[in-house]
Amino acid sequence: MSSVNANLVKEINLNKLRNTFKFKKIASKPQLAELTGLSVVTINSLVKILVENGEVIEDVILPSNGGRPATAYRFNSEFSLALVIYMYEQRGKDTTFICVSNLYGEILEKTEITMIKIENHSFDSLIEKMLIKYPNIKVISFGMPGEEIEGRLLISDYKELKDQFFTSYIKEKFKLPVIFENDINAAVEGYCYSHRITEKQCVIGIYFPGKYPPGAGIYINGGIYKGRNGLAGEIKYLPFEIDWENFDYNEEQMKEIIIKIVLSFCCMYNPDTIVIYGEEIPDTIIEEFKRICNSEAEKIMIPEIVISKNLNHDFEVGIKQIALKALEPTLQLRR
Repeated sequence: MSSVNANLVKEINLNKLRNTFKFKKIASKPQLAELTGLSVVTINSLVKILVENGEVIEDVILPSNGGRPATAYRFNSEFSLALVIYMYEQRGKDTTFICVSNLYGEILEKTEITMIKIENHSFDSLIEKMLIKYPNIKVISFGMPGEEIEGRLLISDYKELKDQFFTSYIKEKFKLPVIFENDINAAVEGYCYSHRITEKQCVIGIYFPGKYPPGAGIYINGGIYKGRNGLAGEIKYLPFEIDWENFDYNEEQMKEIIIKIVLSFCCMYNPDTIVIYGEEIPDTIIEEFKRICNSEAEKIMIPEIVISKNLNHDFEVGIKQIALKALEPTLQLRR
């Protein structure tokens, strides 16, 4: 076997062992061999690597049944941490949430602040504080309304950030990988994760904030569909002849717009579920939508429609999961 192939097998086995540790949390070498199907000799060498890296910690001696006691090894859920920063409108104010997550998705610390003016450097002191307190932070994940195209925030609800190279600024300043995802894409990711949505299902999330134009996220084929330039879901550009800059967001007009947008997604994607997020969405809109679907084809296309005021929950779950995916080890060939 060539050295490259041998290293590839080693990396595959290491990742298999990491996943087993993450699932089992604590195990002895004989248990790990049984769970992974790898030989005890292989397990010995791989566990040694993970212990030296700090990914696994030698733990208590497991009780034996009269035989030789076995040393247990515990998965170090804080070997890599994610700093997650996400923002959304809460009670009419732009609110920023900052949390630190371990590899199990458990929140070690969470705070929230209201920001009046949001610029590139607005997060510097928050990030510095968290990096000092949690030196194992290895990725920073941002979730906020907007779209980043080729590193530039082409669309942003925060005018001081529009056209800025925001993630490049954060990455350069703190020398860490930085992820950016918009609010509704992250919320749809979180909804699908929480509800165990399968790859065969299609879910559309539509967010109607109180003072900004709506946006949508499209989950299809097991992931968020972003389109050629990442602009899929920018529904404020639908040809409904709405001047969003001067729109007064009155209830009757919003009902009409919501019904049109839901019908558009039903026609284009025939989804299993549409989740409508917003603090002022009336439950009656579901029946109103069903009443206008008169033809047999329209009635068949009607998906499960969920009215949700839990954007904050799904947003947090989604942006956290996106960050944790970035911390998953990838195959690295060592020569």
